Amino acid sequence: MERREGARKPVNLGAMIEYLSGMPGRKVTGRIRDVSLSGLYLEMPSADLTSYARLRLIFGPDREDAGPTRIWNCFVVRVTDTGVGAMFDNADPSAIDGLLDLLRDSSAHPTVEGNDPR
Repeated sequence: MERREGARKPVNLGAMIEYLSGMPGRKVTGRIRDVSLSGLYLEMPSADLTSYARLRLIFGPDREDAGPTRIWNCFVVRVTDTGVGAMFDNADPSAIDGLLDLLRDSSAHPTVEGNDPR
């Protein structure tokens, strides 16, 4: 059963992912592959993650663009071989820094290959 609010928007954004539970402080890189009002799908190493693990995502604009670095906290709701589905900690989409802008932004298409957080 589909539980997300709103449609998924395909994106391709590099992100630094920090574990907030399980292995607190561990950092890995990954990619945000789609996003909705309630959560997202992260392509990342997932072997050591379980449902309800808490994560912090840190990502910014393309190398060529200026813009703020965004930080989103979320928790894992689904683990796959290639990544995780996660829901945002805050249920109010307007309180999640930059989420509504990203969902409206026509430049965040799956063909975008920049967005390396390093």
